[in-house]
Amino acid sequence: MKKKDLTKEKKILDATVEIIIADGAAAISTTKVANKVGISQSNIYLYFKDKRALLDGVYLREISRLGQTAGMKLVLDPNEDILTRCFMYLKSMYDFSLQNPHSLYVLEQIKLLSKDAADYLAQLVGPKNPMAELFTAGINSGVLRQIDRSLSMTVLFSVIEKHTENLQNGLYTEADVSFETVSRMIWAALTVVPYPENLLNK
Repeated sequence: MKKKDLTKEKKILDATVEIIIADGAAAISTTKVANKVGISQSNIYLYFKDKRALLDGVYLREISRLGQTAGMKLVLDPNEDILTRCFMYLKSMYDFSLQNPHSLYVLEQIKLLSKDAADYLAQLVGPKNPMAELFTAGINSGVLRQIDRSLSMTVLFSVIEKHTENLQNGLYTEADVSFETVSRMIWAALTVVPYPENLLNK
């Protein structure tokens, strides 16, 4: 069996991301990706069995990058209080989006192609999705509003994604619209507890 070239696999994933950013996830085809990388279409299938597997690969890579954001260690710590974990998730998403300006857009594009978008990540990683569990715990503990977690997650994603896009397009600067401003807006929309001033610089 031919050994996989990890450099080539990265090029395939990178090319897929570039096409999604330019034309949307619906425009992805293995032929188009192969042409962009400069390899034959059959080479794509050494790494990904079909278009869906290719998109799943991109999605999991971006989620893995999010997991490496500094604040995610606190988010995933079950011994940390739930309010801190919820706030640090918001901050981690914000930091991740600024460091990877197109990632949230790419994630949303891929998820929208799924037949069951709300549970797309659960389909990939199994029922123990730590982010879904965090939102459920936040609701059960009385920190987050009693609304469907997929709606709450969409609000958080959409606001941060749009803010990042506005920064990229020069609509305003971070000095004009800071993390505190954006996070206060999201916090007010999603929670029923006061804004945690003490966590701003954590």
